[in-house]
Formats: sequence, C-alpha cells, structure tokens
Amino acid sequence: MSVTGGGPLSSPEVSVKLFVADPAGVRLKELIPVLHRWIKEDLLPDELQIDVASYEHVPKGPGIVLICDKAHYYFDARQGRVGLRFRARRENRGVGPEAIARAFHAVLHAARLLEADPVLEGRYRFRTDELEFGIYDRLLAPSDESTFTAVRPDLEQAVRDLFETDDVELELSSGPKEPFMVTVRVGASPDVEQLLSRVAAAIA
Repeated sequence: MSVTGGGPLSSPEVSVKLFVADPAGVRLKELIPVLHRWIKEDLLPDELQIDVASYEHVPKGPGIVLICDKAHYYFDARQGRVGLRFRARRENRGVGPEAIARAFHAVLHAARLLEADPVLEGRYRFRTDELEFGIYDRLLAPSDESTFTAVRPDLEQAVRDLFETDDVELELSSGPKEPFMVTVRVGASPDVEQLLSRVAAAIA
C-alpha cells in the first residue's frame, strides 16, 4: 500500500545522503569556509542558513554541519562512509512521493554546488548508483521491517522515476536502536546535474 497521506513519510524528518566517489579527496576543514560562503551568498533556495558547526574530531560522527532553519546539511561519515546528507527537521515538505522528491532536490542542489566549487578543485564528486534514504523520527518511523514495508512502495517508485530505470534495490540498513535508514542501489548512474534537472521538473 502506498503511503500518501500519513505514516512514516508524513514525518518532516526525511533524509537523503549521497556518497562521495573518492573519500580520500575529502578534507573536512576546507568545507567550513565554503559553507560559510553559502550562507553569505544565500545559495540554498527557500532556506534560512544560520551557521556552520564542526564535529570533525568525533570519529564517524556528524562531521561538518550547515545549520539551517528548516533543515541541516551534513558532511558526515556514518558507518565509515563519507558523504553529503540532507536532513529535514521541523517543516513538512509534503508526504509520500513529494517528500521524497523534495529531499532529493535539496541534496542534489547542494551536491552540485560542491562539485562546481572552484576552491574544491573537482575533488568532491558524488556517486549516484548508491545512496541512503532515512527518516529521523523514532515515533513515526521506528527502524524495523514494518516501517520498511510502509515506505518501500513510494521510495522505490520515486527512485525509478528519478533514475529512469526499474533496476532498483532497497535494503533496510539500520539497527533497531538507530534512526530508520534504507540503502538504495540503482542500476544506472546519471550525473548530479541530470538528476537535479529531472527532480526540479517533477516538483515544479
């Protein structure tokens, strides 16, 4: 049954993480001035950007965080995998497929900014054949098979539509005491620019 009017995907705390193609090229400290420039130049649409916090000293922790009013953007290393995470916080950006599409749009927009930043010299490129989808809401989305069953139809369809392929594999990848996370593997790998263009058209 598709979740379109409630359930886990009615939570505002939806997350998408893109993994970097070359973790060895990541230097967390250099991201701090880059993200401060995002604030100064107001580079995230429909978002009040507030501050940048560094947790780089915490092993496999939240890394560098761009704190915004409606969402946070992390460059983190959950489970030892480095990448860019968008995490919505307190404002519901739709439910079901719309919530998923808007989360993808947010993380892809930020990823494009990092890929194109001349200061970073092209070292921040993102894989699109594997990503992580999550919901940080223990009440509406406990990390278990029931949440996975409820979320799966809308998530699978959203990924198929975005990547224009039926070759999609979903796997519950979080333990019962963790926030709900699904690893998404796709048999196609359009670049960030292509995916951003598609999802922007879908939510327009």
